[in-house]
Amino acid sequence: MFPLCHTRRNTPKSAAIPPRKAPPITIAILPVPSTIPQAAPAPAPPAEPEQPAEKEKPAGERTAWEILADARLITHGMGEVDGITTLNCLEGFQAQYGQGVRVFEVDLRLTADQQVVLRHDWRAGWQSGISEISIPTMKEFLSRPILRKYTPLSFRDLLLLMEEYPDICIITDTKFTDSDVFTIQFDAMLADARELGLTYLFDRIAVQIYNTNMLSALNNIYRFPHYIYTLYQDDFNRTENALRERAAFCAQWGIEGITMESSLYKSAYGDIAREYGVRIYVHTVNDAAAAKKLLDAGCDAVYTDSLTPAQLS
Repeated sequence: MFPLCHTRRNTPKSAAIPPRKAPPITIAILPVPSTIPQAAPAPAPPAEPEQPAEKEKPAGERTAWEILADARLITHGMGEVDGITTLNCLEGFQAQYGQGVRVFEVDLRLTADQQVVLRHDWRAGWQSGISEISIPTMKEFLSRPILRKYTPLSFRDLLLLMEEYPDICIITDTKFTDSDVFTIQFDAMLADARELGLTYLFDRIAVQIYNTNMLSALNNIYRFPHYIYTLYQDDFNRTENALRERAAFCAQWGIEGITMESSLYKSAYGDIAREYGVRIYVHTVNDAAAAKKLLDAGCDAVYTDSLTPAQLS
């Protein structure tokens, strides 16, 4: 028996296992786009709504100047209703129109959202929740009857009334001499007229101005055809020379009338006004005899709350 022993086998070098190689790396080359993608354009702003076409002035419709030539009465604040003055409401207009009045003075105010409505002032008690310290929006104003039963009107409503009643003319009382305020007022009034296609109706509106500066400011907004110079905010000293100066100014700038308080009127004023081709109006007269006396003394017309043409015949 031979003893067990381990014999080492020598592996030839040529038979050694070769090292493993990493697989080749391939890089995919993507095609280059011919144009670089751009960000999507911002959406276009919504188009402005188109203004309606201006309506054509009816043939034969008279101007404010022509209608005033036949008038001896100008209804103040759209007319008295149930003994209440300056309501500037639809019912006042209807009542006075039915009595033959064709010239209406209207008081205009700005709402909280800078729209123009017919209102003498913002006194409390006339409309629920509305006062000098709680000025309404136009929507609020129109939704609350005056004294719970009379219909309030916006300037837009007034234009529609003028379109419906082509034989009337309007005299404005915008109250304010501050250009910042009356510029907003008249811009809003023009916007209403343009939106309705009714700017031709300004030929039946006489705009009251309260000083010489107001005329130039308004002419920069729009060339209103008819103006009246109202003296209640003017430093008028009642002399004939002072009236002559104002009549000459009116004649120079095409202002067709002068309005003053009835207590200031002198018969000589009528002669001076006619010399310059200007008419004289006085306010506010509610007695028929007093109105007749003023008209006989040379006034062209009187503002009134309640008088009717029949009472002057």
